[in-house]
Amino acid sequence: MYTIGYLMRFLLLITLLGLTSCLSSNVSQVNNEPSGKSASEMGQTQENEKEDVSLDWFTSSKLKSTDIVSKEEAKLFVNNVYQTLDNNIFDPAFKKELRQQHLKALISEVNAKPSWSRSKLTELVNNQLKKLSISHVKILDAVEGGKMFRLFEQAPSSTDKSDQAISAQIRGEVGIVRVKSFIVPQINKASIEQAKAQLSQAKVILIDLRGNGGGDIPSLIEDIIGSDKVISTDRTRKGMAIREPYVFRGYYNDITGEAGIKLLEEKGYIQWRTRYEAKKDSRPYFILVDDKCGSACELFAAAAQENGGAKILGVRTMGALLAGEAFKLRWQGFALIAPTAQVFSPKGNIIEAVGVQPDIQISECKNSGKICLEKAIEVAGRVGSAQ
Repeated sequence: MYTIGYLMRFLLLITLLGLTSCLSSNVSQVNNEPSGKSASEMGQTQENEKEDVSLDWFTSSKLKSTDIVSKEEAKLFVNNVYQTLDNNIFDPAFKKELRQQHLKALISEVNAKPSWSRSKLTELVNNQLKKLSISHVKILDAVEGGKMFRLFEQAPSSTDKSDQAISAQIRGEVGIVRVKSFIVPQINKASIEQAKAQLSQAKVILIDLRGNGGGDIPSLIEDIIGSDKVISTDRTRKGMAIREPYVFRGYYNDITGEAGIKLLEEKGYIQWRTRYEAKKDSRPYFILVDDKCGSACELFAAAAQENGGAKILGVRTMGALLAGEAFKLRWQGFALIAPTAQVFSPKGNIIEAVGVQPDIQISECKNSGKICLEKAIEVAGRVGSAQ
C-alpha cells in the first residue's frame, strides 16, 4: 500500500534498523532546514517548504559522527528535532505535555556540557524519543538513512536467491509462502505471482511473516479476503476535521509515490479497500506472525483476521503501527522519522502499542526458531484439512 513516497507504513525497517516503532505504510516528503535558522524560523520553513528525502541526502553528507559541535549548535539541533515532530505528528495534542517535558530535559542536559559529538547527541535524543513510546519516531544519521533508502530505491539482485523477500515451498498438503519484507521493490507483483504459481497443488496455504518489519500491503491480501474489503483506514492531522473517509480501492503502489503522497495529503482521511475485481482463493489460509512482525506486517494480519479470511498463528505482534514519514533535519544526512498518520484496522481498532493477537497461540514463535514454523505447519495442515 505504501511505497517510498509515503514511508508511512514504515514499513519498514523496524527490524533492520531496530526502530522502536516500520518503516508503510514509506518515506519522502521532507523539510530542509538551513543550519543557521532559529527554531521558530525552522518551524515556519517546515510548514511552507517541502522536498523529497532521497538516498542522495544521506550519501552526499560530509558530516562525521565524530564531529564536535558547541552546546549552542546542539540545542539548535534538539529544538529542530522536536519542532519537526510537533509540526508533523498526526495529532498535535498527542502526548504534547510529555514531548514538552522531554524537550526541556534534553535542553537542560545539553547545557551541562560545553560541546557534543554528533553521535553522542543523536544517541541522547533518540533515547529520549524512545521514552515517548510512539512507533516510527527516530533520528536517522547518514549511515542508517543510507542503508534504509537503498532498500527502497534499489531492486534486489535476481541472482541472490538467499536474499529473496518472497519464496515458496510445499510440505505435504501445506503450501508455505515465506515473506521476509513488504518493501517495494524487494517484493513486487511478479515475485508474488511466481511464488503463488509454485503452490498451485497445495490444499492449504500458510503465509510466514516472522520477522517482517513492514512495507507496502501487497495485492496478496486479495487472495485472502476477496473483493471490496476494507484493508485499513489512515487519518492525518488534516483528516481529524473530516467526518467520512475517502475510499480508494487498490494499493498504494498502484499509483506513483508522489501521487500517493498527495492523495493522502489532499484527502487527509482515507479508507483503503481491495479492488472490485479481486478474486478470493477458496483454500484455507493461515498467517504465521511473531513479536518482530511490525507495521504493515501487522496490518496485513489484522486485515486477514478481521475480514475472516485467515487464522493467525504464533504470538502477539509488535504493536508498531503508525504511518511514518521522513523529514530532513538541519544537519546534512540526518532525518527524523515522524508519525504523520494514525492507522486503523478494518474494524476500526488501533494496533499501535496493542499488536495483533493470534487466533491460535504458538508459544515457540516468541523466538522465531525452526520449531515455530514446524508447529505452524502442523496446525495449518490439521485445521485446514478439517475445514
